Parts: sequence; C-alpha cells; structure tokens
Amino acid sequence: MKEQLIEAAQPYVLTIVTALIGLLATIATSALKKAQKKAEQYYMANTSVKDRELLHKVGVEAVAYAESVFKGYEGDKKLQEAIDYVIGRLRVMGINVTEQEIRAVIEKAVQDYNAKKSA
Repeated sequence: MKEQLIEAAQPYVLTIVTALIGLLATIATSALKKAQKKAEQYYMANTSVKDRELLHKVGVEAVAYAESVFKGYEGDKKLQEAIDYVIGRLRVMGINVTEQEIRAVIEKAVQDYNAKKSA
C-alpha cells in the first residue's frame, strides 16, 4: 500500500519540483538583470562625463584633420572623413558610441571652428 501511494504521488512531486526549479531560475534571472541594470547605471554615471570630454576632444581633432587634409573637398566628404577619423580613434581606445553621437560632436566642433575662423 505504501509503495502504491508513493508511485501515485511521484508524478505530482516531480511536477512540483520542476515548477520550483523554474520559479528559482526565474527569480535568479530577474536578480541578475537588476544587478546588470544597476552596474550599467553606475558605469554610465561614472564614465559618461569623461567619455564625453574625450569624444569632444577627438571631434575637434577630426574637424581640424578634415579641414586641413581635405581642403578641396565638399562638406559631405570632409564630414565622412572626420567621422572615420573619430571612429578609428575611439576604436583604439575601446570606446563605442553611435554614429549619431559622433556626427553631433563633429557638427558642434565645426560650428566652433567656423565661429573662431570668422572672429
């Protein structure tokens, strides 16, 4: 009788254990995602200012480079050369930014360059 009871309960016990393992895996995954999000926020808060300053400096270099080396080219060609310069420099430094951010930095550097040039 005891054996029959154990055999009858075995599928239910297996289902319960499987559900508990799934629940624990879900909780662990959720905790890891929260920890990852906090780590990313910490990283962004502590490095974004430094990275932005560095990105601005590299953008100014890129504009100076494009203006001096590609004088006879149209604006789009100079812009692309400046973008390529920034991408190359940041890749060496291990910094990843979007092309939109790079373009924004270059456009700002061009405005500053033109303002100084006309002053």
